[in-house]
Amino acid sequence: MDGGWAWIVLLAACFMSAASDGLRNSSGIFYSEFIETMNLSQPQAASVVAILNAMFMLPGPIAALLAQKIGTRWTINLGAVLTGVGLFSSAFVRTYWALLVTFGGLTGLGLCLVFIPAMGGLPVWFTKYRQLAPAVCMTVGALGIFTMAPLIQLLVDVYSWRGAAIVLSAICLNACLVCGTVFFPVKQTGPGRPAPDRRAENKWLFASPAYLLHLTGGLFMFGMPLFLIFIVRHMTSHRGYTHQEGAMLVSICGISSLLGRMLFVLFNFVPRLATKSMRFFLFNLASLFAALSCGLVPIFWNFYTVAGICAVMGFMQGVKIATLLNVTMDITTPARFQTGYGYFSLIGGLTVLAIPPLAGYLAEVYRCYDPVFYLSAAALGLSFVAGCLSQYYENKRQLSVAVADGLGPLHRFPTKPPI
Repeated sequence: MDGGWAWIVLLAACFMSAASDGLRNSSGIFYSEFIETMNLSQPQAASVVAILNAMFMLPGPIAALLAQKIGTRWTINLGAVLTGVGLFSSAFVRTYWALLVTFGGLTGLGLCLVFIPAMGGLPVWFTKYRQLAPAVCMTVGALGIFTMAPLIQLLVDVYSWRGAAIVLSAICLNACLVCGTVFFPVKQTGPGRPAPDRRAENKWLFASPAYLLHLTGGLFMFGMPLFLIFIVRHMTSHRGYTHQEGAMLVSICGISSLLGRMLFVLFNFVPRLATKSMRFFLFNLASLFAALSCGLVPIFWNFYTVAGICAVMGFMQGVKIATLLNVTMDITTPARFQTGYGYFSLIGGLTVLAIPPLAGYLAEVYRCYDPVFYLSAAALGLSFVAGCLSQYYENKRQLSVAVADGLGPLHRFPTKPPI
């Protein structure tokens, strides 16, 4: 616990977070290529990207269960193989349905089996830095968005998107296999812990208003990936900018996302700021400003203005993602974190699966992407409202626990007379 090998595990988790975040958030580049080179319609291309993002989140409970049954190391290695096979095989497909299975299904499932066990396994290795470790990991993940977008665009320009998929398959396979090997089973030094009671965990989670509202907020978080999927196509096909400039916007989102995540890491070093209330405040504030950013995109045509909006959006996305694991852990407690985060991923995956094809259909009907960004803004606004209500009920629960323990405002004096 908190020893030297724990930091090696954290470093490996950072690499895997960077690979998965970078590939998923750069999927907008492939979205444009699918339309132009494979003659897919906008809803079809959007559905391929949607399957990739949805399969990254939907099997979250399955990934958590596999990690408990066969171990974190073997689950990550299985995910690395599936990711490599999915990307490599997608380079040779010629039909929409085959692309849906390889690029969308296999690659997304592989990334899920890599990411969820890696994040869920971090609390096992840390006690003193349990809140700091996930924040650092998610911060480094933003480097993937910053570096992968121009790398993928360069590979597409030089080798086409099929050649880029082959190169990316090798990168993901090697990086995730090597990083997964450091997650060996943690030996128990004290009395053996009993196996978690799944039924009791589920009953506690779904009886908690704060957790149910947290899931509701996650249901409407699809506005953030929707922004990254369609911003490149919006700027290239309806604003007249080049693909390189579109990829630059994704990189700007990545840089600002990194800054947002770094800010949260710095907060964890300041005792007055590293509080549950501050984590909830930042988590909800990010949803509000992200909603405003999405709503402003259709209004402006100037590249530098849109780049500034992307910077704000990326920064808020970074804060939102960096605080997500910690807020989930605050609501569920560390003992129920892996199960609670698995359900959160499942809920998020359902919307990521359903909404991008709908957004592509809206873009095709209205012949522009303005309705897509307005939809994203409305969804993130609802996520903000749900997050505020979740914070209210969590504070109410915490207060009731404090009162029951004799620590609340109703117990200003000792419950027992002094001896």
